[in-house]
Amino acid sequence: MEILTEGLIYTFIVEKKITLPDGEYFILTYDDRKFLLPSSYYSDYKITPGKPLSCIVNKINCNGKIFLEPLHPVYSKDMLDCFEIFAIEQRTKHKTKETYCVALARNSKTQKAAVLNCENILSYSLPFKATCKVVKIKKAEVLLTFLLPDC
Repeated sequence: MEILTEGLIYTFIVEKKITLPDGEYFILTYDDRKFLLPSSYYSDYKITPGKPLSCIVNKINCNGKIFLEPLHPVYSKDMLDCFEIFAIEQRTKHKTKETYCVALARNSKTQKAAVLNCENILSYSLPFKATCKVVKIKKAEVLLTFLLPDC
């Protein structure tokens, strides 16, 4: 049985969609192992049972739980694009309960994006357009870093 490696891309087979008490999931198989992927995040990904689905292994935690992220239909790491920065949002880290700010962003290709280095944006009047770089994609949200105002 192959060991999955964080940061690498693997092709899974989407077996089916199931409903559990806490939500709906896709069952993915790879090398005779099954994985659950929450379907709620990926409604615009066109994930279809019986079809292959390429996912990156975003994280493997200390308990061995594997977090998969299907490849985004448009964006991948290090891509540059123009986004409208339209709001500042406070978020809380799950483990440490520490708060941090992100700037919400969108464009014609995605409505789910957030700029992580929001301190660089606070001096600008919202909304404004900016060139941003894709840092990571997590739970179908495109995580960005702010590069330049205007684009």
